[in-house]
Amino acid sequence: MKDLLIIHENHTVNEYLLHYIENSYPALIKENFNSAEIENTITKYSISNVIALIDGISPLSITELRKTFIHMNTVHFYLLGSEQSYETFKETPLRDNVHHFNTPLSTSIFKTEFQAFVNKINSPQPALNSKRSILLVDDDPVCLRNMSNWLKSFYHVSVAKSGATCISCLSKSIPDLILLDYEMPVCDGIQTLEMIRAEPDYASIPVIFLTGVSDIDKVKEALKHKPQGYILKNSGRVEFLKKINEVFAI
Repeated sequence: MKDLLIIHENHTVNEYLLHYIENSYPALIKENFNSAEIENTITKYSISNVIALIDGISPLSITELRKTFIHMNTVHFYLLGSEQSYETFKETPLRDNVHHFNTPLSTSIFKTEFQAFVNKINSPQPALNSKRSILLVDDDPVCLRNMSNWLKSFYHVSVAKSGATCISCLSKSIPDLILLDYEMPVCDGIQTLEMIRAEPDYASIPVIFLTGVSDIDKVKEALKHKPQGYILKNSGRVEFLKKINEVFAI
């Protein structure tokens, strides 16, 4: 990869991670977030991938980086920072070209995750209509947002915040996979799965339970209802996507 730009502020840098990136990729470095300068650099060198180290950056830098997202919507931005740092960018609707790597992050994990992610993005993509579709059902808005962000670069994603909404969505469009929260109020995951299986048009849709607990008894109870599997909500992005890809034999 020859088209990488790294942006950071001197006082906030993880030196080990920055050193690894600088020595692993032919990269340009900028030590400020001035949007005009960044956009000129991207245009001049035909940059398509930008790493921004966002932990502890100033409010002005946050504003400047937001401007760059808006103006350079064909460039992929990889934000390296804590979930708290990333939250500051969500006041502006984020596009599909903005990705988050949660820190602290070791160089070995970054190497594996970043290269796999970039290879996936930069590889030839299937036609839009051939993308698999996933219905994500969860009453927790934070989980919905995080999992949607992980999935949307590779799949068509729709969301439902309850079992009833899930059934309503199925009446309009049949997804290739349903990710179903096991524990929801009013109509929980088991009840929702029973409604799905009761309808001949929906019965064959693969369903994976999402659960926030690893209690063996609850896992056994979930598996009695014969879903395609289950995913713990505290799984990392790589493990989460691996489980999804296994369903589609990717």
